[in-house]
Amino acid sequence: MKLPLLPTLREGSLSRQFLRYLVVGATAWVIDFAVFIGFYPVIGIVAAQTAARVTGALVAFAGHKVFVFNDMKFSQGMIRRQAFQYLLLWLLSYAISVACILLLVDILALHPVASKLITEVIVICINFVTMRRFIFAS
Repeated sequence: MKLPLLPTLREGSLSRQFLRYLVVGATAWVIDFAVFIGFYPVIGIVAAQTAARVTGALVAFAGHKVFVFNDMKFSQGMIRRQAFQYLLLWLLSYAISVACILLLVDILALHPVASKLITEVIVICINFVTMRRFIFAS
């Protein structure tokens, strides 16, 4: 039995799309990191982290929209709606990640690093499905 919301990643087009999703995420992270490294000596840690996160998020949003989900709708209303949903997903993902890490550490007594790795896999999958089915759905 196949769950309609969680199709198998073994399907060719879906696995290619998920791979593109991972590439965009990795690219956004590298840009985030580079901005932080480049700016923290000049503007300080907090300002550099803020600039890095905003830059990484903008790269990720654009990459997910165009490269991953092939969404070429660029009306002002569409961009505004998708950006708002993307921000909500980011906030929800943050809350889920904190709760999941704490659950794995406090209840299951896993190491924090192992908990973080497990949590990231869960959040990456949740985000992919949410973007695919809702934010950038055709």
